Amino acid sequence: MSSSSSIKGNNYYQLLEAFNETHEEANQLVLSYNRLKGLNNWLENRVKSLEEELKKTKEDFENLD
Repeated sequence: MSSSSSIKGNNYYQLLEAFNETHEEANQLVLSYNRLKGLNNWLENRVKSLEEELKKTKEDFENLD
């Protein structure tokens, strides 16, 4: 193998390794994103529920008079 093709081969494997590392990191980010998106949806629904509960409680309190 000539030194030119050896350098090209090394570059290929370095690029392949960098790609694989980047791909793995991207997969981890997708998992984190999905987990956080689910948590965000749950929190938004919880806030909506608490706002409705607060509104009802205020109405009940006003009706005590």
